Amino acid sequence: MIVRIHDRYVLNGFLRNVLIGLIAFTVIYVTVDLTEETDNFLDHSAKLSHVVLYYLYKIPWILALILPVSVLLATVFSLGKLARENELTAFIASGTSLNRVAMPILIASFLLSLLTIVFGETLVPKTNRKSEEIMLVEIEKKKARSSNRFKNNLHYQGEGNRVYYADKYDLRLSVLMGVVVQEYEESKLTRRIDAKKAFWDGARWVFMNGAVREFLELGEKITTFDRLPMPELPERPEDLAKEEIEPEEMNYTELKDHIEKVRRSGGPVDKYLVDLYFKFSFPFTSLIFAVIGAALSSAKRKPSMATGFGLTLFISFSYYGILRIGQALGHSGVIQPLFGAWMGNIIFLAIGGMLLYRANR
Repeated sequence: MIVRIHDRYVLNGFLRNVLIGLIAFTVIYVTVDLTEETDNFLDHSAKLSHVVLYYLYKIPWILALILPVSVLLATVFSLGKLARENELTAFIASGTSLNRVAMPILIASFLLSLLTIVFGETLVPKTNRKSEEIMLVEIEKKKARSSNRFKNNLHYQGEGNRVYYADKYDLRLSVLMGVVVQEYEESKLTRRIDAKKAFWDGARWVFMNGAVREFLELGEKITTFDRLPMPELPERPEDLAKEEIEPEEMNYTELKDHIEKVRRSGGPVDKYLVDLYFKFSFPFTSLIFAVIGAALSSAKRKPSMATGFGLTLFISFSYYGILRIGQALGHSGVIQPLFGAWMGNIIFLAIGGMLLYRANR
């Protein structure tokens, strides 16, 4: 594609409007969220510096969330301005199609989508973890999920449909305190091991001062023990030492590894698969919104700035609504996880393509 003067003209206006949209929607998001969290901050006597840091670390996630809306608004405003000033009509009359006029915006939106994927795989998971840590520890004064030596309230999904719980895990000594291990067959609890502590002796886990409860068809069988070696447990100290984080705080590789671990343990993975596919589907919303915005801006009835803003909000709310429906259906297993993650994109890409096709006729 040959870069023309009007390409730079359209692109400069578009990028300027994207930046304005990002700033405006970030301010709106933070203001609304701050209003909702004010009582929580006051109840815990949160320091202003902690509140500021909390929102600073949330900004990368907020930017990734609102970028598609900013792209839609920028597309409608940029091409709408050309339409209102009859510049778009002049382009078309000179033989330049709407697709060609909008091409710089579409290419820029595609590059922004790719940038969002990179952004979401590198920076966003780290800053999300940090913001949650500030909320949990600095503001709400709760125990940290882990320290340099201890992990508090350990929860670990092991292999063989086995789940570990412990009040505290000493990372240096490989000792679990107040430990519970539950074993399942499908969704039925078959055995539970409670122990005062468990330690790694170099080759296996050894449980101390506890009881084994076996849940049989004829009733429950309880066996107490002072020392119980369990070489059959495949998990090693370094497995339990891994930081337990929420799926939204993981990047693609971490979430994929988590899915494999849950699958090996026999647990359901549909919810995590939807979240995994969503990491690639959502960033391309920016490109889809650019296609829709280009089609709407070329309407015979020239959109005013107020109309353009209203259209942006209506389309955005509609998209996010369908997006959540697709996620919910995918999480529950009603539809395939891949379709659940991409349902909103498929529907709106079809709508955008149809509108753009009609606009070019």
